[in-house]
Amino acid sequence: MAELNPKKSTLHCELVFEGAWPTSVAFLGSGRKLAAGNRDGVLLVWDLPAEPSKDAILPVRKLEGHTNAINRLVATDDGKLLISASHDKTVRVWDPNVESAGSAELIIDAEQREREAKKNPKGDALSKPGVKVATQTAQHVFTGHRDWVQALGLSRDQKRLISGDDSGLVQIWDLASRKEVAKWTGNPGNWITSACLSPDGQTAFVAEFCAPRGSFDRPPAQVRLFDVTTGKETLDFLKVLYPNIKVRDNSYGYATTWGQFVAQGLVAAEFSPDGKLLALAQGGETGTGKVHLMDVATGKLVRGISGHQSGACDATFSADGQYVLSVGRDTLLRICQVADGKEVAQLGKSRGGQFKDWLHAVALSPDQQWLAAADISGRVLVWKMG
Repeated sequence: MAELNPKKSTLHCELVFEGAWPTSVAFLGSGRKLAAGNRDGVLLVWDLPAEPSKDAILPVRKLEGHTNAINRLVATDDGKLLISASHDKTVRVWDPNVESAGSAELIIDAEQREREAKKNPKGDALSKPGVKVATQTAQHVFTGHRDWVQALGLSRDQKRLISGDDSGLVQIWDLASRKEVAKWTGNPGNWITSACLSPDGQTAFVAEFCAPRGSFDRPPAQVRLFDVTTGKETLDFLKVLYPNIKVRDNSYGYATTWGQFVAQGLVAAEFSPDGKLLALAQGGETGTGKVHLMDVATGKLVRGISGHQSGACDATFSADGQYVLSVGRDTLLRICQVADGKEVAQLGKSRGGQFKDWLHAVALSPDQQWLAAADISGRVLVWKMG
């Protein structure tokens, strides 16, 4: 694994993925292969060019099966398995390296075609053929979720998978056998906004939250650790952070207190490679958009880092644990040092706030040489590091 050098990054290419915005991205191993999904359930794979390119890079494969928005993607370090979570209540496992089952024609530049058609109504912008790609179906489909699956995480030992849905259901799977290890349901009025597993897969982090239903009818947010074997809670972060609150109910007073930490939901969570820290990203329409670094042993806040105007969307640790990379509604990718929280690099360009597009997801290749972000303007940005 090469050392990540945040100050040496170049924009390598931009992948066109117009239409419903791209929501998720994952590298397939340390080669130049990338997957991304969007809000229509379209899941594509690209081979990245060897040299920097300003030309349109076309996808080479479509992974078929999802019928609604894809919310999260994770992949094994060797790139042999890709896992996706969706609004269609399923979690699917793919082997992107198998021989394709067929082919399909895709329109990936729909918005550009519409603009061209307005300029030249008599032209062929809307009738031109699309991109021909190979197709395949999932190797396995995990079922049992009752609602949209928003949360997905893979342990660093690549053995266990965690998923959580909007009914409050958490499921943990053994990836090799495809069997369920454990499941439990949190507050039925909350959604599972993020979930992840410790490096050894023995501890689960789960964050619960739902949009306000009125000042006095908001289920209390939950930010907790669980023992995977038993499904029992082992640590309540909000109890540690706010010890003076004795009654955790739906009261307005309590909500305004935990709201300082949770904001509009902790939309992304990941354990550090050594399992000692958690990175939790504040999402939604919030002025702070910070990433909290939490001590897993004590439940205490180590420091708040980053800060995305109008909310963060995703966050991840570098493979060496030295940096946290985050993206948000300010259309920026920020790289901060774990040791002191200092921001050492800022990629992308601010387009003026949350209504000027977001960077919705971030991924770093296992060898730390490639960095990607899903941009809801209809692109996937790819940087070469070092």
